[in-house]
Amino acid sequence: MKNGKFTSTIIRMQYVPRWSEYAPRFEDNAASHSFRCAALSIFIAAIEEHVGGNPIDKLKLLGRCLWGDLKNTGTGSIKYVTKKETLVMNHIRRFEQELSREIVSYLSKSLQPAAADFIVDAQDDTHVGRLVEAIDTFDAMLFCHREAKYGSNPFFLGKYEELRQLLSGSNLQSIEWLLREYDKGEGVAAFLGYIVDLDTVKRWNGSYNLVPDNDATHSFRVASLALFNGLLERERFGHADFDLYELVAKAVLHDLPEVLSGDVVTNFKHNNEEIKLAFAQYEKETAATIVNLLPAVFHRKMTRYIVDSKSDDYAGEMVDIADKLDALIKAGLEMRNNPHYAETYYQQLVKIQHRYENPCVIFFLAYILHDLTYSNLIGQQ
Repeated sequence: MKNGKFTSTIIRMQYVPRWSEYAPRFEDNAASHSFRCAALSIFIAAIEEHVGGNPIDKLKLLGRCLWGDLKNTGTGSIKYVTKKETLVMNHIRRFEQELSREIVSYLSKSLQPAAADFIVDAQDDTHVGRLVEAIDTFDAMLFCHREAKYGSNPFFLGKYEELRQLLSGSNLQSIEWLLREYDKGEGVAAFLGYIVDLDTVKRWNGSYNLVPDNDATHSFRVASLALFNGLLERERFGHADFDLYELVAKAVLHDLPEVLSGDVVTNFKHNNEEIKLAFAQYEKETAATIVNLLPAVFHRKMTRYIVDSKSDDYAGEMVDIADKLDALIKAGLEMRNNPHYAETYYQQLVKIQHRYENPCVIFFLAYILHDLTYSNLIGQQ
């Protein structure tokens, strides 16, 4: 059992670059990409149900979009054209499969069946697998479109048009619907633009940071921790009083309103009760503004995931736990070479220890934190 090593794999995703050979204006990495794919999958699942009338395993789709690229921590960012080159194609696929199975083996045995589906079988030949592949392409199209608008490299305009043409030939009803709505350049397009732009919101303002961080990479880690913790509580501890899909969907989208509000320093937001209540109301109104961009049929569901992401139930509490655990991980990574974060680490640890007694928190503090701390001390990820 190497759950700490699995957590380190999640952390390392932000160090795997994407599109770097084309010098994009907006830097991209595997963590940001996986966040966007997970966010798109939540909306795609809603489209499948409400527009297409198709029942779908939403957790399978979300889990695969979130963890399907964990293998990139071992392969790096391999170009699509290289993956299709006949000389190396089968070698790449075989190595990716072996690496994916190895990553699954880091987890407690009770978590491995679900994780194997999310990681090893992410883009299989099922309907869900084809959706995962199409979502991956859709995200690449969105990224290239943003680059074509704001960057100066003509490659991205050509790539956007190529990917858009590829998606227009899709026989997946939800993908075709989303593409049509995006082409209108109105509400749905603005909503998708907020998802793409979450990587522009920098975190830990006012602190000296050696480890770069933004809301997209943070949301990927929080959602991954939420999925891990949820599986742990369900499979190992038999806790079934929460909806695992809703937990992870809330974790993915919990910081989306910050694309409008920005990341305000917590010490200020919680300076006193009056400020805290004011910011809570402001954040809810900002979240509602984003939800209202969508057709009315999606409002109720997306309100639960975005406006009420930290709701007063167990799923909402688990989102808050994952959020605070990620802050602890960030402070732990920084303080290895940045003593400024030692106090932040201690404060965050005490807060978690005194506030939560959930099985997943006890497990994290007893096992995963020990492994991560040891890795930091000896200079390994």
